[in-house]
Order: sequence, then C-alpha cells, then structure tokens
Amino acid sequence: MQRSGVRSVGIVAIAGAMLLSACADKTDANSGSGGSGSSSGGSGSVTVSSKSVSGVGDVLVDSDGMTLYYLKTETSGKIMCTGSCADAWPPLLLPSGVTSATAGSGVDASKLGTIARPDGGTQVTYDGRALYLFAGDQSGQATGQGVGGFFAVTTSGSGATGSTGSTGGGGYYKSQ
Repeated sequence: MQRSGVRSVGIVAIAGAMLLSACADKTDANSGSGGSGSSSGGSGSVTVSSKSVSGVGDVLVDSDGMTLYYLKTETSGKIMCTGSCADAWPPLLLPSGVTSATAGSGVDASKLGTIARPDGGTQVTYDGRALYLFAGDQSGQATGQGVGGFFAVTTSGSGATGSTGSTGGGGYYKSQ
C-alpha cells in the first residue's frame, strides 16, 4: 500500500511541476478582455472543432488544436474557475466585439454558446459546459485529462473517459 501512495505523490509532483512550468511560459492571449484567458487563433474569431487525441478519443479543440476541457463541479451556469485556477486552466474567451464561436468540423453548432465570466470576458460553452484549455498542454495533447476535476469534452458534450497516461489519475467521469 505504501508504494502506491508514493507513486501517487510522485505523479502529483510531476503534474504540478509541469503546470508551473507551463504557466510561466504562457501569456494572456486575450489581455484586453478584463480577465485571464485565451482566444483562439489570431483572426479575431474562435472556432471549435473535433479532433482525435491519443488516449482520450475524439474531443473538442480550439483553432490551434488545443484540447478543450470542462470542470465537473461547474453546474447551473456558475463559473467556479477564476483567479489562479484560470491561470492554470485558461477559459476559452471570445475576442472583444465577437458574439459567438464558429462550429468547425465535427461540432454541432447548436451546442455552442457563451457565458459571462465573473472576472470579465465572454467564455465559450458547449452543451452548457464552460470550455477551458490546460496550460500544460501542447497542440494535440490532453495531459489535463482528469486533473483537478477537469475533463476533455467530447462532441456529444460529455467528458472523455480515456487516460493519456501522463498526469491523469483514473476514475474519469462521463455524463450520460
């Protein structure tokens, strides 16, 4: 039993180090919005598409191919990830003057929406779930899968159930 606990602590330590390193390198791509976060692409629009990511399957991605996540504890349109949480999990924000996200390949446009963030900005939603990126990811990765209650979003709007094997901790949630 003790050996399992040591391994878990090691995994958490590695994930934390990756997160801190990624946060130090990440800049706010949407600094004019009044809140921390990221807008996708440089064209002044946000496109949400579907892409197959190793270990988790077909998930939503932004214009840069970055996996999109939702926070399991956010319900009834209440944003819980603000402050330092939003530094590690930047919300997918619309650029100033843009009123909606564009549905790309494999995405149901009727499920795209927005929500006003308490710390400023307009966050993109899918099937009612606020969308986030993970500061520790690179394009095509889902290293945030299962970390801190965040899960990659599938095209159905549910959470992905797979594990990337890098920082996930098992027990993944999948809504029905």
